[in-house]
Amino acid sequence: MRVNSLKVKNFRNYSELEVEFDCKRNIIIGENAQGKTNLIEAIYLCAFARSFRTSNSTDLIKIGEENCNVSVEAVSEDIDKKISITINNRGKKMIKKDNKFLGRTAELLNNLVVVVFSPDDLRIIKDSPEKRRNFIDKEISQLRPSYFEALRNYKDVLKQKNSLIKQLRAPGSESKMRDMLEIYDMQLAKYGSEIIKIRREFVEMLSEKASKIQNNISKGRENLEIKYVESVAAENILDEIINSRERDIYNGHCSIGPHRDDLDFYINGIDAKKFGSQGQQRTVALSLKLAEIQLAEMILGENAVLLLDDVLSELDRERQSYLLNEIEDVQLFLTSTEVNSELLHGMKEGKVFNVKSGSLV
Repeated sequence: MRVNSLKVKNFRNYSELEVEFDCKRNIIIGENAQGKTNLIEAIYLCAFARSFRTSNSTDLIKIGEENCNVSVEAVSEDIDKKISITINNRGKKMIKKDNKFLGRTAELLNNLVVVVFSPDDLRIIKDSPEKRRNFIDKEISQLRPSYFEALRNYKDVLKQKNSLIKQLRAPGSESKMRDMLEIYDMQLAKYGSEIIKIRREFVEMLSEKASKIQNNISKGRENLEIKYVESVAAENILDEIINSRERDIYNGHCSIGPHRDDLDFYINGIDAKKFGSQGQQRTVALSLKLAEIQLAEMILGENAVLLLDDVLSELDRERQSYLLNEIEDVQLFLTSTEVNSELLHGMKEGKVFNVKSGSLV
């Protein structure tokens, strides 16, 4: 899988740009706030129909403009694809693949599979459970679009149930409202069970791949294990949701389900969240990203596109070298304020782009 070209209009600080990429290595250099990250954000947008930097789509529109457009020409399984996304100033998106409109984001997923690695990802081990859930949800959705649908349905029902719970806390709540609660609970159990089972399987595969990578980076010193922490077993979810109903009404929110789950990381049997050094935690994050690429190849039969957003400066020389040496068969986009000539000396193929004030110079 690779991106051949990118075209943007009124996107972030770019008025208009069209650029062709190398099939192997693309190094994007520029000072901060010049627009280098915006280029890989545009590629990411065409894979997910959203940004990895903001949840507000209107932030992507150049200041003073009514809308923006991003399109990529890509190749997957030797099939040419064109993906185009237009966003207006109300945040509405119009998604097209090969000039045909797509009605749902799920139809876009899997057409262009990307893995992004940014400085924020280095903190995933110490970050909140929500960040770790978002991590696995994003990756599974790319590889299994049906999961994205189940997750979206679950979140919709959860929002409606929590709203109803708040109403039930008021005196004199009607019995019809409690009947509605029964319906929501059954829907949550249906979608939640599916989500938990798929996450369970994915984390098991992720742990196996990441463990081998961690072991290689640490030269055999560290054995990594990743565990999916379920707040409730998929097989018992409906009973547990019903049993927690009165407590949830008292507390004002639903406490049982995959929206409460987490990941645990163990290095040589020791909890990496609590006792891992910063170097160990960063190595785990690196192992996770490289494992994602391997899983994409295993499941889809081809490699994902790797987007490295200014992450080399956050890694020491040994981890930098390992990262670049392990992705030879993957199309790479790397942003940086400067290039270490020694580190990239062995790069036989590739292009270097210099970015300044929203232009390539």
